[in-house]
Amino acid sequence: MREMGEHDDTRTSAVHDESVGTMGRRRFVDTLLSLGFGALSASLLSAEDVRAASRDEVPVVYGLTRDEESGELRPRRKTVPADWYDDFRSALAAHRNLTVRHHDEVASSAVEPGEYGGRNASIRVEITSEEARGAVPERVEDTPVEVRRVQAGDVRRSQRPGAAATPSAVEELDASGADATTDDGGVPGSVAVASEKLYGTLAPAMRDPADGSRYFATANHVFGGTGNAGEPLYLLDGSRTEIGAVRSGYPKSDMICARPVEGYEPLSRIRRESPGRVLGQFTKVGLADLKAEGEGLEKIGVKTGHTTGKIQAVDGFTCAYGAICKQGQLKWGEESGFSDGDSGSVNYHPDPDNPDAGVLVGGFNNARTWWPGEDYIWGTAAHHVTEKHGYTF
Repeated sequence: MREMGEHDDTRTSAVHDESVGTMGRRRFVDTLLSLGFGALSASLLSAEDVRAASRDEVPVVYGLTRDEESGELRPRRKTVPADWYDDFRSALAAHRNLTVRHHDEVASSAVEPGEYGGRNASIRVEITSEEARGAVPERVEDTPVEVRRVQAGDVRRSQRPGAAATPSAVEELDASGADATTDDGGVPGSVAVASEKLYGTLAPAMRDPADGSRYFATANHVFGGTGNAGEPLYLLDGSRTEIGAVRSGYPKSDMICARPVEGYEPLSRIRRESPGRVLGQFTKVGLADLKAEGEGLEKIGVKTGHTTGKIQAVDGFTCAYGAICKQGQLKWGEESGFSDGDSGSVNYHPDPDNPDAGVLVGGFNNARTWWPGEDYIWGTAAHHVTEKHGYTF
């Protein structure tokens, strides 16, 4: 599902000039789409949401949560400044039109959302040589482009950025999953899991909206790339208990979903977090809103434990390691907040509507910077996984 509309000269605040209260549902959705609201927001917002917003504000869907009884996905809505929203959607469209990001000497690009009452959104581009600087425009439409030179070295090297564990490293973690399961075989996220050779961190349960099935999930590179269907997923609990088998691997999103074996169940919970219940996930505009509000993200990985950090950029595109370029990347935090073994963990933030009830997930944590000049963790955002593969938290 896409959240943001294509760039055009419309202003979303023009929705207040429409007679939304008398429109049929189809016309209402078409009106929102024509004014620049994305398909997700247009399909889930109502005329009441529009009427509840001030003239200089618009409603957006910042998150998706799941009803515990029915399993139905439900939108979380809020109002944001209309000019901020228009600026952000324009930056996303400009980023999609930035063809130079496929240049061999462009390591990555992403959108840095604007601030409420502060600077506007911009596109951040990392290049590996000064020669590439001339190929990057200073602006795309109305969006400024900031170019940073990063250490060339091995930025595009083929390397597993997270879970390249040695046998001794796995042995050190072998007991980290001890007592992780509930009495009925439930396994929460943030515990140590492994393939035959490498280890990582388990994410909370992923759900298939088609039938509501729950799956274990972690980083795809824990299983070494492609062709990993059927490989066992082990819990590092001292005896390397098999809890699942890979159903599908998604190298471009760096994620696997594993079907649980009999006796084990993925839990929508993060171990050693309070409240650790996972209620759902943020949308792209929801992540941008968190940044605009000055709010950060958290994670719990099996090596570095609990860390926090600021959101830096969304809608990232990177070719910074391996042979596969990745889209839908979320950049946040600091390099020191991620180490080998943390891959597959998720970043999250307390539910804005009810922080005492649980958290919403921002996305996976799959890698960190290792070159001078940049300092962040990155991984595939949850909204991108949903858009490309259908799974939700």
